[in-house]
Amino acid sequence: MDGTHTDGRQLESMSVAFKAPDARIGRGVATTVGDVLERAGVTDPLVVTDEGIEAAGLLGPIVDAIDADATVHYATTEPAVADFENLPTETVDGVVAIGGGSCMDTAKVVATLLAHGGDAADYLGVDAVPGPVASLIAIPTTSGTGSQATQTAVVSHDGVKRGISDEHLRPDYALVDPSLTSDLPSAQTARSGFDAFVHALESLTARDYRWVESRPITYQGANPASRALAREALLQVHDSLERATFDGDDRDAREAMSVGSHLAGTAFSISGLGIVHAIASTLGGLTNDPHGACLAASIEAGLTYNLPVRRAEYADVARTLEVVDAGASDREAATALIAECGRLRTSLNLPTGMAALGLGPEDVDTIVENTLIQERRLPTNPRAAGEDLGEHLLEIEFDG
Repeated sequence: MDGTHTDGRQLESMSVAFKAPDARIGRGVATTVGDVLERAGVTDPLVVTDEGIEAAGLLGPIVDAIDADATVHYATTEPAVADFENLPTETVDGVVAIGGGSCMDTAKVVATLLAHGGDAADYLGVDAVPGPVASLIAIPTTSGTGSQATQTAVVSHDGVKRGISDEHLRPDYALVDPSLTSDLPSAQTARSGFDAFVHALESLTARDYRWVESRPITYQGANPASRALAREALLQVHDSLERATFDGDDRDAREAMSVGSHLAGTAFSISGLGIVHAIASTLGGLTNDPHGACLAASIEAGLTYNLPVRRAEYADVARTLEVVDAGASDREAATALIAECGRLRTSLNLPTGMAALGLGPEDVDTIVENTLIQERRLPTNPRAAGEDLGEHLLEIEFDG
């Protein structure tokens, strides 16, 4: 039993859905984009990127590999629904995303508008996209969001970060090229990598799929497929994140981060996430701090909130990561995992709590309110979240 239901009834449906993009992973695969576009039947692609990618010299070689005159569109740092007006959609028939999460999110919305028209706001929420979108090839330049594998785009609407979640948004192809991350600054490597770490951890320990109501998207709870992907992702990221952060030339670490972040994105796209990400999204909306920083500030509160129903699972993760002696009890091992998450965020120079983001006890009610309304993430959290979250945050983050 999953420890989250009190009526003793298991859901009737026990099937598992597995979806993932066609992926190529390895150094140099980004320059195969021309071949991929040909396979997709795209002759006039729109390249969605940002000026930082161009300035870093990453854009040119990829565009040169496209056997057509590509049109380039620059995404904003934090895409909003108003950013999708006056797009050159009349002259393009597919989309290539080159960049981090914001570029991926922008490209997914553009692909939707290419196919169905309207405004970005028309597609907010879950299952609002009426059919397949334009062909989308995703080329990540960070090792974090895993957006090249997922079915969600995040955009701001009326000042609030909202999700567009639909299985049609999952990219057709993902070209995961570790060489594109070689010059990523250490701070960005740390933040994006911590995101991948939490993706894997929350996916692995999410509510079991047998206790999650069916939804139009495959956020269906932890299952045999997602657990296998998440466990390998967790090992890859945990063993390489600090090395990649503090020695950007560590080729093996960069490659492991690319693999781990992609596997983590694939894993959570079929399992869903949990309360750590829900709280982090709330903190991001309140402070405008980067997502990875907000995750670091949220992880202790989220993990300890779920601890009563996830002690054995956390203990298993601690043993998998070898952060506890083999003879430790489940209680000791679970505590060791939470301590390891704290050690990791400190080592990476990430925020060590909500106070580090400038928040205080007076903000707890708002944090709780904005967290509990997140219907996309909370159904797969292993513990049903309620108003008791406020008391928990006061105790863990603000000394009661």
